[in-house]
Amino acid sequence: MQTMTRERFESGYTYDEFRKRAEKHLGLWDGVYEHLKVPEGAVLRLKGLPGKRLIAALAEDWCGDAASLVPIIAKLADAAPDKVELRVFKRDENLDIMDRYLSHGGRSIPVAIVFDEDMSQLGWWGPRPAPAQAVFREKIREFRAGRLTDKKEEVNKPVLRWYRKDRGRHTIDELLILLERGGALRV
Repeated sequence: MQTMTRERFESGYTYDEFRKRAEKHLGLWDGVYEHLKVPEGAVLRLKGLPGKRLIAALAEDWCGDAASLVPIIAKLADAAPDKVELRVFKRDENLDIMDRYLSHGGRSIPVAIVFDEDMSQLGWWGPRPAPAQAVFREKIREFRAGRLTDKKEEVNKPVLRWYRKDRGRHTIDELLILLERGGALRV
């Protein structure tokens, strides 16, 4: 498996480039980014990072989770551009990367992989903040048990409602921990 080099990182899309190529969930991609306010405390924590952090995010425009979460990652990076740099990679075109960061054996996205400025991996996060993942897992259990019949409506929509209610708070908190300390934050 290929490792992430600085050259490969640079070949990824900036958030704006990725967003301009998006064809699905356009309102969600734009709305999350435009309406998110990064708390001042989070900005201070970003500015206090011991060095620059590089985030490689795996996403696809058709994924509701990615459309709900990658704009938060982008907004966080934009809040301290001298400390955090983001590149977005299409999952389906970068399976060699994706297959190193499987969630429960699956290619769930988004995934955010954090590197220091020397391209040493500090850790990774994804595919959802812990409380949203708990909602997802519970709904999947209900679906598999036959108590739910429509996966899109009864599993995915409750997770998307959770995202709207949370307004990025848990995603920002979990990413800040990873940016500051490294490690794996996946559920």
